[in-house]
Amino acid sequence: MNRKIKLTLGALCLLIITVANAQVIQPTNTAAADATVKGTPYLDEAYVDGTILYANNARNAALRYNAYKDVFEFKVDGQARVLDPLTSIKKVNFGESTFVVEKYVNDKGIPKYGYFTLLDSGKVNLFSKKSVKFTPGMKGRGLDGGDQPAEFRRNPDEFYFKMGGGELIEIKSIKQMIAAFPDKQEELQQFAKKEKISPRDEEELVKFIKYYNSL
Repeated sequence: MNRKIKLTLGALCLLIITVANAQVIQPTNTAAADATVKGTPYLDEAYVDGTILYANNARNAALRYNAYKDVFEFKVDGQARVLDPLTSIKKVNFGESTFVVEKYVNDKGIPKYGYFTLLDSGKVNLFSKKSVKFTPGMKGRGLDGGDQPAEFRRNPDEFYFKMGGGELIEIKSIKQMIAAFPDKQEELQQFAKKEKISPRDEEELVKFIKYYNSL
């Protein structure tokens, strides 16, 4: 009986911790809810089974990622909530992807925390940042002279790397990356040239970082 009480209390504490880190999604007349808006702010509008991991506990939940707002959404007792990118979150396993919270500088030059997809880990960790852009509708700007509808559009992924506990660095070029690894520059230069590594291709960057992590 005591064991059942302890298990029940443990589950209740986990639910309280998760909900405390989330905010209720208030129903508002937003662009995301407007049927006339093209596209979607989500990677996938459907909820997918996932796990939110904190330092000492975890919670399974149906999740979806709002790439426009950079938040996860999940439901508690049928009520939708948002999970901001907080440092208390160690990772979010979402479908076949793993998201982590990292500090970075956004395109406005403001340091902030955000969700990043972890692509590879080792001596160097490789990440991608997924985002969606919203363009407001404009009257009379369509190709046929009609109104141009508002639209959500997926941006190309941005890629970052980090060595140990260092800062997150956006990948601008392969030359820049190689310069950050002075211990293996010759090997990396030869590998990048042989494999024709592109700084904008996820599979090629994963191959490049896996190679460095194996040296």
